[in-house]
Amino acid sequence: MKAEEEALTDMLFGGGGAGDTDAHGGGGGKKKKKGRVDLDDNDIGDGEVPDANGAALFAIDRTGEETEGAEVNDVDEHQPAFREEFDDEDDSDDDDADENVDGRAPVAAWQDEDDDNNQKSLTDKRAANRTKKLRRSVEETDPLSLGEYESRLRERFVDTAERMADTSWATVAKVETKKEKDEGEDGDEEGGAIGNKMKRSRFADDYDSDDDESASYKTKGGLFSSTAPLYASSSSSSKLPPHILSVLRMQDGNAADPNKSVVRAVQFLPTKDNVEAEERPLMMTAGLDKTLRFFRVDGKDNEKIHGIQFPTMPIHCASFLGDSGSVVLSGQRSFFYVYDAASGNIDRVPGISGRSERSLEKFIVSPDGRIIAFLGNDGFIILVDAKSRRWMGDLKINGSVRAATFTPDGEYLLGSGSDGDVYRFHVGSRRCVERFRNEDGTITSTMAASSKFLAVGAESGVVNLYDDKKALSSFGGMMHQQQGRTPVKSIMNLQTSADAVKFNGDGQILAMSTKMETGGLKLLHVPTATVFSNWPTSKTPLKYVWSMDFSPGSRFFAVGDDKGKCLLYKLKHYCGED
Repeated sequence: MKAEEEALTDMLFGGGGAGDTDAHGGGGGKKKKKGRVDLDDNDIGDGEVPDANGAALFAIDRTGEETEGAEVNDVDEHQPAFREEFDDEDDSDDDDADENVDGRAPVAAWQDEDDDNNQKSLTDKRAANRTKKLRRSVEETDPLSLGEYESRLRERFVDTAERMADTSWATVAKVETKKEKDEGEDGDEEGGAIGNKMKRSRFADDYDSDDDESASYKTKGGLFSSTAPLYASSSSSSKLPPHILSVLRMQDGNAADPNKSVVRAVQFLPTKDNVEAEERPLMMTAGLDKTLRFFRVDGKDNEKIHGIQFPTMPIHCASFLGDSGSVVLSGQRSFFYVYDAASGNIDRVPGISGRSERSLEKFIVSPDGRIIAFLGNDGFIILVDAKSRRWMGDLKINGSVRAATFTPDGEYLLGSGSDGDVYRFHVGSRRCVERFRNEDGTITSTMAASSKFLAVGAESGVVNLYDDKKALSSFGGMMHQQQGRTPVKSIMNLQTSADAVKFNGDGQILAMSTKMETGGLKLLHVPTATVFSNWPTSKTPLKYVWSMDFSPGSRFFAVGDDKGKCLLYKLKHYCGED
């Protein structure tokens, strides 16, 4: 008995012949996979079983005749079954970690059927919760296939996107050529598939033209067959989506030198077909601090270019004279200034010959910068030549004049005032060619005109939008008096007096403001006559709005407030970022 125990001890702890190795010594075995012992005669000595560190745990004596021809993995029936196990967190990821030494996978001692049922019900419950929003009926409880799941996810995304904003711009339809159209018609007659014919989208209609380049591109279908643009760019000619306006606040326009008082005037230098000037436009601010400032606006630094002070006149109104770079300024004085920014000359005009106005604080300038129209006393609109600073003529309305504006082409001047009527004058002949009653009926406080529409704001806060192009075409340009016109839309979003209205460059946005309440600013989408719902919000840092203007390419929108700040916003649609 004692001899058998000693023999077993020798076999377990290093005994047993030529292959004997110390249990704690460094063995010559090579490590295989974690958690698995692979007995290979090429890697270890004859009869040695290595541990995890490569040292032999015990040796098997194979010198006996009864073991000749036996395989390495065979063990004596008196030897206990051996399995090497390691406590390693990666064992669960190894496919062979749970295999025995002989390569066979272990078999569980017992298996609980309730575990499989619980796991299956849990998986079904998670799948049902995940697809609950994709159901088309309450009774639908069966799991969805992969294809159906993908299809319903796509439908849900499209539906949600259409609710939030117009995504039709993302659909680019194929422009059907004349040859394809004829082939499609022949195919239909012969019973061909109707689905092969592509419908023309509104983008295809806009792209379709009679020029040779567009025709060549559509007929040949080649990418390099034409220099025409592949897609409509986000320029001033592209359509602005309604309801949602993409706006990004930038560094304040006058952050380099803020005004010390109310910003009574803010304006961008009018430019045409100048890409660099549109990306970094020149902006002017003026106010009651008697200082005129110029800034080069880029949305980041907004570098100050120049500033000049007029000690004897708080500035109430200022405007560029077209794109010449000269600025006309006035206040509650009987004189006004004309400042040439290019040469630095200041021309003080003592007054208007033949007129006795004690205050010339309000005026408008024609689009070409040649005429300055002052709003005088007793309903007179005084026309002054911007170059000679001399009186040109007068235009007269009933009552007192409160608001006036030029049409974009400079051919007409519209004025209105205390009687609530709108007068249209032909500038060249000084004749009143139209007079109609503003539907609101109260005192007119502001006016603005675009190439298609006329906006008339009243002290009641109502802003009426009129279709001006249609009215002009119906009267052949030189209109006659008529009793009344019906506005396209009456906007009543302002609670107090409408003090300023302004169209952007392409006439798709109408800005309306009041200086009687904080945050009194609204933007109207003109084609649909709806106010943008997402901006401005209650958190937009607008104080009392006194002035505003759009940059020439409508990339920027500037707002001057009573705190001396000129807030600057970027309109992403006109920057090509939509």
